Amino acid sequence: MRRFVLLISAVLVLGACSDYRKVSVGDVSIAEFRFNGTSSATVKVNAEVDNPTRHNFWVDNMDAVLIKEGRDFASFALEGKPEVGPDTVCVVGIPVRVSVLDPIAVITAGLNLESWNLDEFVVNGKITVRSDCGLKKTIRLKKVPLGALLNAIR
Repeated sequence: MRRFVLLISAVLVLGACSDYRKVSVGDVSIAEFRFNGTSSATVKVNAEVDNPTRHNFWVDNMDAVLIKEGRDFASFALEGKPEVGPDTVCVVGIPVRVSVLDPIAVITAGLNLESWNLDEFVVNGKITVRSDCGLKKTIRLKKVPLGALLNAIR
């Protein structure tokens, strides 16, 4: 009998979170770029999110590395845990700290960012989203070209 109760409980919990696929992310753009020093900056990315469910969702973790020619160039980490409430359509600000791992590579690439060939850069990492119903969804980025990622954000 106890196994049956556990099975029913698990089905109810999973069923409550099954509507997470209704959550959609629309317009994504870079809203703010602030230097924190010579080797780090904070980038605020705005995302329009439609959450028609009864649950809160938040970005729990983000770790990514920008790679150029097989070497780690910069790292990205989430600052804070942006959240979207239930039955909400809103713009969420996602603060991301960018830290340069190889300052010499920045100098050799040139200080004019517009002159960089974005095809030389790829992103590896993961983003974890959670909800108050216990859902945990991890999105993995494996060798995603930086140019394609920036075009998706613009």
